[in-house]
Amino acid sequence: MDPREPRVVYLGTADGVLYRSDDAGLRWSRLSPGFPTRGMSLDSIVVDRLGRIEVGYWEVNGSGGGVARSTDGGHTFTVLEGIRGHSVRALAASPTEGDVLVAGTIDGVFRSDDAGERWLRISPEGHPGIHNVGSIAIDAANTVYAGTWHLPWKTSDSGRTWREAHAGMIEDSDIFTLVFDRRDSRTMYATACTGIYRSKDAAGHWTKLSGIPADGRRTRSFAQGERPEDLYAGTTAGLYISEDDARTWRIATGSDVVVNAIALVPRAEGGSILLGTEGAGVLRSEDGGRSWASSNEGFREQVFSRVLIESSGRIVASVKGDRAHGGVFQSGSAEGPWTPIGSGLEGREVLALALDEGEVLAGTDDGLFRSASHCGLWSRWPTTVDGIDAHPHVADLVVLPGRVVLAATTDGLLSSFDGGQSWQRRTLGFARSVLAIAASTTDPRVVLAVTPLGTFRSGDSGATWEQVALGLADPDITIHSLAFLPGSGSVVFAATRAGLLRSTDQGHVWKRCRGTLPYSDIAGLAVAPDGHTVYVSDYSFGGLYRSGDLGETWDRLPAHGLASDRIWSLAVDPLGGERILASASTGGLHLFRPQEAPQPRVGSAP
Repeated sequence: MDPREPRVVYLGTADGVLYRSDDAGLRWSRLSPGFPTRGMSLDSIVVDRLGRIEVGYWEVNGSGGGVARSTDGGHTFTVLEGIRGHSVRALAASPTEGDVLVAGTIDGVFRSDDAGERWLRISPEGHPGIHNVGSIAIDAANTVYAGTWHLPWKTSDSGRTWREAHAGMIEDSDIFTLVFDRRDSRTMYATACTGIYRSKDAAGHWTKLSGIPADGRRTRSFAQGERPEDLYAGTTAGLYISEDDARTWRIATGSDVVVNAIALVPRAEGGSILLGTEGAGVLRSEDGGRSWASSNEGFREQVFSRVLIESSGRIVASVKGDRAHGGVFQSGSAEGPWTPIGSGLEGREVLALALDEGEVLAGTDDGLFRSASHCGLWSRWPTTVDGIDAHPHVADLVVLPGRVVLAATTDGLLSSFDGGQSWQRRTLGFARSVLAIAASTTDPRVVLAVTPLGTFRSGDSGATWEQVALGLADPDITIHSLAFLPGSGSVVFAATRAGLLRSTDQGHVWKRCRGTLPYSDIAGLAVAPDGHTVYVSDYSFGGLYRSGDLGETWDRLPAHGLASDRIWSLAVDPLGGERILASASTGGLHLFRPQEAPQPRVGSAP
């Protein structure tokens, strides 16, 4: 938040995207900072007294990072060379000395006395305790507190000497935040994986605060209100508010809300509370935390676990990893508008999707559900076997002609041959869990299923099975999805965390696709209707790849227009034209035309 303009708020994401709001979080606009942010997490944003913006960032899949500065409201940034290459996890500006900055990094603490032009390490290099620094606080020019993944430290002489500052804390506390009380800087708050602590003697001794349940004590963010007795604690189990100096606390959100950041808008500017959360994006309260509304106009960070495109053009997408604000959305086109498909999935994570005569089947972590478009509701499909509905954890789904439904679950393969009215459970081999399942596009009676210990084939729509291979390339491999190549009854691909695998004989022999394709987490897999084009995405390091020769050779496609090229799921338009929908790790859903440059984001679920 800009101290000169309290209605100006900045927001950074774990995938290198920076947003700005000029109206206290009502609307957001994505900035194009101009420094390399792809693959970076923007964890620390500081706006100093002169309005300069410093952003500390770190490389998610590496050891790099740095600090970048903007003097024009975030429109352009300059990387500060003196700390380039360091994984910056925390950043603070001195409240009294306008040009003093201190950065906490994986390898120690660094300080600049000239607004970031030059940086000096102020913690001993290779120090056994002062590393993995996740929080920084500056009291005066020479007094710095550093919270590490293992307790806090303090220096009162600009880093010449350091001392442990954790008396009273539980050992091995990961210090997320360090905050001074505005009434007296000798009073401090520290939030950690073990709870909230307060010190009244400048970190000489800490006392653990009570009143927050154990499941909410992992406190990632903390703020003091305009009334100094008002305290706000953002935890992995909701926002807690104290209005009496931490003597009592009340939970102000649902316990399923994970709060990573808090911004308080002054009463003169509306008095709002803004929360940066996982899954729900930005939440806003205008009444002291008694009610909340989404405040995500212009900001879309949802990731879609599965994306399906019907021949009619309708798109169906399920939100990944969000039981509270997820579910399944649909749209008549990529451009939107997007609407949720009814209610009834609250509290469940959608892991698999399939289409059945226009209706949508959703496999979740708590059973199988079917949409009822005529009433806007989801209804549970009882998967009763031996008189018990097991509420299975459904990893994958296929619907075959003849009212056949097959569900890959953690407790075996569930099969229905009468449209879901009755079910059978089958264990394939010695492994109970079935990881993925796919049907041939030329003969849907041919189905492959993969377990941790083997590949199994059915030639009669899942009625009988035979084992055709011992696992894939690695017995410990994690598989995301299977896909037969259209027009081929024998070529099938497996997207795994250990690269892309291909079989040319219906799963009997698997080989890893090599060449320019990385040996990493291949999360997205989509096959084009032309019968020879395959698209995959790398979720570890980023990248979208295309093969036009059945997976023999691969080209990396440009990523212009993508907020992030770490893509979780892909879908190809079945009507051709090589239109691809890609769900990136940030920025929503993107439309991609391989014959052109990738297009900007065109739609995302509300």
